[in-house]
Amino acid sequence: MGVLGMRRPVSRFSRRFAVIFAAVGMALFVIVPAALGDAISAQAGVPFSGVVDTAQAPGCSSTPTGVSINWGDGTAVDTTSGRYNASNGSVSGTHTFAAKGSFFGTVTITGCFGSGSDATDSLTATVTAVPQFTQCPPVGVNSGCQFLITVTNNGNSVQGDPNQGPYESADDSLIGVVNNSSSPISHMPLSVPGSDLFNFEGDGICNPGAGPAAPGCIDPGGGTCGGGGTSFICSFPKPAGQPAGYTEPGAPTGNTQNGYEGPTTWYSNVSATDTSKGVVNFSPALQPGQSTYFSLEEPPTSTTIGVGSSPTPGVGSPPKVGTSTASFSGTVNPEGLSTTAFFQYGLDLRYTKLHASGPNYDHQTPARVVGSDFNDHSFTAQVSGLVPNAIYHVRLVAKNGDGTTFGPDVVFKTDKDGAPGPPIAGKNFNVSATGLVLIKLHGVFVPLTELRQIPNGTIINALHGTLTLITAGGTQHATLSTNAKGKKKSKKVKTQTGKFGGAVFKVTQVRSGLATITLVSNAFKGAPSFASCKTKKGKAVSAAVSSKTLQLLHSSAHGKFRTKGKYAAATVRGTIWTIADRCDGTLTHAIKDTVTVSDFVRHKTIILRPGHSYLAKAKK
Repeated sequence: MGVLGMRRPVSRFSRRFAVIFAAVGMALFVIVPAALGDAISAQAGVPFSGVVDTAQAPGCSSTPTGVSINWGDGTAVDTTSGRYNASNGSVSGTHTFAAKGSFFGTVTITGCFGSGSDATDSLTATVTAVPQFTQCPPVGVNSGCQFLITVTNNGNSVQGDPNQGPYESADDSLIGVVNNSSSPISHMPLSVPGSDLFNFEGDGICNPGAGPAAPGCIDPGGGTCGGGGTSFICSFPKPAGQPAGYTEPGAPTGNTQNGYEGPTTWYSNVSATDTSKGVVNFSPALQPGQSTYFSLEEPPTSTTIGVGSSPTPGVGSPPKVGTSTASFSGTVNPEGLSTTAFFQYGLDLRYTKLHASGPNYDHQTPARVVGSDFNDHSFTAQVSGLVPNAIYHVRLVAKNGDGTTFGPDVVFKTDKDGAPGPPIAGKNFNVSATGLVLIKLHGVFVPLTELRQIPNGTIINALHGTLTLITAGGTQHATLSTNAKGKKKSKKVKTQTGKFGGAVFKVTQVRSGLATITLVSNAFKGAPSFASCKTKKGKAVSAAVSSKTLQLLHSSAHGKFRTKGKYAAATVRGTIWTIADRCDGTLTHAIKDTVTVSDFVRHKTIILRPGHSYLAKAKK
């Protein structure tokens, strides 16, 4: 018998399989070579129903006697769901894949070309997991967000979808953001310590390699974006809020964007030496209830993504001041973390250190919680007890889990007090200062910055300045007089004035008018003290130590004044003199006019003439 070749009509399967019939004796064999194969896409756990094998023209020449589908996922061969469409030669089926992955199976049509002639084609199924977070579109091999950041009024959280890995199958992540807070979000600091989170390498969501690019990506040069495309500079258009002339970190030549940004985002604050942190900016701001997405490098897990950063304190309006009060204002952005804030303030250093100036923040307002979102919050505070006519410094301080941030230094000056009334003998004095003079009020030394009234018994630190002291001249019997018209008018109080400097002293006065300026030892830490005269037990006191001057008071006065040291006092009615406490006694020196010295140890009185001195020796 010879061999007979038979030609069948051109069909879908005959085009792909080159069917050959061979006759050997009385037997007829049908030989069907391997098929080219079809591909489908499905999601794990979601029923798939559709075409699994396609044809563009009528396929089988005979009515098939059956269709079987091997889905390639280890399940039994499906002989029930397959349906042959005679009009176009396609085969459809229904199946649910249990897991994601790539599966390789077959589609077999029985009796396609008559009895004993089966047509078999290969089937490739790409099954992806159902995304937990659909705020992101399919990009690369991902069908949704790998990570989702949710912002609420109480803070933020980061969740990961275990079924969504890097969208380019290596190390890049698709990240969604949902704003469930009540305020817009304009930016979001992110960080992963030790990572390259913002080290953009050119394979962003607009250039993912295989698979689709994010919808809306464009190539400035007109190329094709996404899987199979030829462009590597695709990106979203530059958002309106991005500064003019700004180029994102990692942007390729020919583009200002790097292709990692989402449809409304751009990146900033990325260091050339530390790409583990940066800022994602939203333009326009992400409104409450809205979501968006973007991509970054290398965030390994949701728990390692740090959302937020150190807070940002801002300057408000200038302080509103009175003579002893001030109101401060500013703004604080919590930057996504629970934040507290307060103001630090204090007198300028010129009032505590000679020839110095600048801030000395030794007071602060109570700390208050600001919030945990990404928005600016107004922050205000009021303070009292300030020194009038004095220069102060204030700054806003904000703290959260990422650190403490200090706002700029703001300088302000309190208002001046009105002129004080006349002093009253034995009750109060009027004082002013030249240089640095501090007065002790309510247990604290404060600078004397203007003419003011102080109570009887006030301690003065005039080590680096001079106090001008105005006291009443003595007991005042009448304060009113009558003019020629019979109207009462105030009677002018007689006063006396003295200047005292170079020492720490207390000012007192009796009603008769005598004002006493008493040297004070150990008034504050570091103040002159007789304790410095002591030596270690068993060692003799040297001559240098015994004559050491602890403090020297320079005095000039007109009126009834007395200066008093530990061992002597000097009384005058108007002169210039000094008195010094030394380790070995109290030394008085008359510079002009006579001075009456009372020696407390020897109980005697000495009259000093100009140019003479007297040492009232300490007890041995």
